[in-house]
Amino acid sequence: MPSPAQRPLPAQVHLPSGTVVRLSDAAARAEAAAIFGAPGGRGGDERSSIGRCARDVQVLAGPSVLADARGAPLDPLGLPLADAHVLRALLASAGVVPEPPGAYTCENCGAPFEVAPSRLLEIGPFTDGELDDPELDRPFDFGALHPIPALRVGRAVCRGVRLAERTVEEAMPLLRLSGEGALRITPSLVVAMGIAALGRERRAKGIADALAAAPDEAWAAIVDLYHEARYPARLVAVHRCQGCGARNDLDVPLERELARAPLRAPEAGADDPEEPGAPARRAGAFPDLDAFEARVRAAAERIYAARAVRNIDLFIDAGVPACDDGGEPLLGCYTPGTPADELGIARPPEIRIFYRTFRSEARADPGFDVDAEIAETIDHEVTHHLHHLAGSDPLDDEEHAQIEREELRRIGHAEAARRARRGALSDLAGFARATWPAWVIAAVGTALAWCEGGR
Repeated sequence: MPSPAQRPLPAQVHLPSGTVVRLSDAAARAEAAAIFGAPGGRGGDERSSIGRCARDVQVLAGPSVLADARGAPLDPLGLPLADAHVLRALLASAGVVPEPPGAYTCENCGAPFEVAPSRLLEIGPFTDGELDDPELDRPFDFGALHPIPALRVGRAVCRGVRLAERTVEEAMPLLRLSGEGALRITPSLVVAMGIAALGRERRAKGIADALAAAPDEAWAAIVDLYHEARYPARLVAVHRCQGCGARNDLDVPLERELARAPLRAPEAGADDPEEPGAPARRAGAFPDLDAFEARVRAAAERIYAARAVRNIDLFIDAGVPACDDGGEPLLGCYTPGTPADELGIARPPEIRIFYRTFRSEARADPGFDVDAEIAETIDHEVTHHLHHLAGSDPLDDEEHAQIEREELRRIGHAEAARRARRGALSDLAGFARATWPAWVIAAVGTALAWCEGGR
């Protein structure tokens, strides 16, 4: 199987809009070499001033690179942005355009790692036309006013933004930005972003002025909505941490036209509590380890009594959380007890609660109810205990089935079937390699027996 860098571009691709296009691997690589190659290529002198997104579009616009389903040339400038970004991701995934590894840290254990995210992209749903998942392939609602943290628009306070669809050509002023230096919010940039309304404000000048002074929380929410509208949910790479096994979801392509970063450097006094959008963390800090343990033990005492269980050890783990088979950090886990060993030492069953997972969830979700989640987690693990005592744990079976369903949604049914076939053939080949001497001996023995019988 070729390495990701050698994987050819798919000949046919299904795009989020429903459009089916054809790609020429040879033509795309020739065009990319001219644009991204050494200085002297057609794009060499412009690399410091033209954004990566625009250069990827230049590759797609090259001769014979992109065609419609019937083979007629197709201009990428007329594509919706979501379609174009899928094609950009495929260019990077196949190594047609360069994507240097990005530096990351594991969200669970903090271990550093480097990876080029696009090389990990699952392309099966795009090549096999499996873009019908109600969540992963749900179209963005361009008619809705999406909620955002409060920001001032003139004399009013705005708490919602409406985006409009944009083609590549309409968004080109944004796509051409190099990403170097501070982002300057102008009316033309607002139009390119497709911000149709900020509260009641619809004038590009009024929106630009408001965004230029927006709190970081409001700007971050708008950037997240922009990414949701322009980058399909399938454009995510999954990296499994080699240390703890956690799943880390990474943006694909790595380089995007709007960075998930504050619009400006923080200033002293920027967190004025009177200012709309002040950080929600003032509402209350997450409990420290001692306070958290006290709340866990109080909840466990109530739940143990209500479920009529006892002698289950309870441990509050402040270290790196364990992960499930899908790579998600656990809130809690159950370990059955073991009978006495040769030294007469038995281990009781244990429920383990992971402090750091609770803290991470609370930081990510301001509405996270710590006490309710503690109680639900303990009750869930007690249910595992009771199922174990009964000799069968359907809850565990369902959890593993759910992980398998999520993986199937991500990679696609057709690709999963292909991998299953390759796995079966690999197992068969391995079996043959390991047992061929026995088969040769058996064949020789059979031949000798036939010879003896014929005498």
